[in-house]
Amino acid sequence: MTGSRDAGATNGASAKAEAPALTEGGQGEGKDEKLLRRRLQYKLHQRRHRAKQKQKAVTLEHEVQTLQAEVEALTRRRQKLLVESNWFSSRGTSTGVPARVAMEYFRLFEVGGSPITLSQQEQYLRSVMTADTEGPDYLGVDTVVVQWRRYASFFAYTRFEPVSIDVSTVSDLTVVEVSSYFHIRAHRDCIAALYPSLLTELELMQKVMEDKLSIMCKYRFVFDSRGIVTWFSAEWDLIGALQRTLGSLADVSAFLSGANISAATGQISVEESRPASAVDPRHNVDFLLS
Repeated sequence: MTGSRDAGATNGASAKAEAPALTEGGQGEGKDEKLLRRRLQYKLHQRRHRAKQKQKAVTLEHEVQTLQAEVEALTRRRQKLLVESNWFSSRGTSTGVPARVAMEYFRLFEVGGSPITLSQQEQYLRSVMTADTEGPDYLGVDTVVVQWRRYASFFAYTRFEPVSIDVSTVSDLTVVEVSSYFHIRAHRDCIAALYPSLLTELELMQKVMEDKLSIMCKYRFVFDSRGIVTWFSAEWDLIGALQRTLGSLADVSAFLSGANISAATGQISVEESRPASAVDPRHNVDFLLS
């Protein structure tokens, strides 16, 4: 009996000893689980935080781009308003907007047109003229563009030399008149297409080909209240230029007989006879020596 009680006591003591150990083990596992949970929560928090910061940066960048676009739009509007406000205050002077636009024509076309420069020149023409722009023998900016393409085709040398400018106003219209010499020399193999009579007047052809023609011209630009050119014309004194070269009106008359270029306006009435050269006109020997 005593042995049985001792064994029972021993078993009881062992059970009591194991119970705290199990409890401590369970508590340790619980702490590890909580730690892992906290770490996971921290990682998720950091991930959400970084996502929010990234989205915030994207949103801020978009807002900055939007504001920059608004600033650019407002700057353009301000410049436009400044131009419009200065338009009427200075339009009747040689330094006003209409005068500057007109002189830009002579700057861009100083040495004529070529495939290298025609794109910029055409852009200028279409920015100041429209399909309704008129002239004495044409209608529309397309005609002006085509004429310069023909000049590039028929002439080996062209050069403007402005002499004077006169600006006047009539109601809402502004008239700019520019007097300029226009120096030209036709391609030898194209001159007969412009002046068919030279096929039988070889002596006259030789006289003209020996030197360039210097034609006195007057160009007239009429601007409306919006700054658009509604009228654009050229008045040529080709007869005077030919008389100085040929010497007699009889030779001038023979030269101009059946001509495909207007002696009064310079309008060419035949298509391009040859592809335009890709060489910049400023590299032309005639231009460099002039």
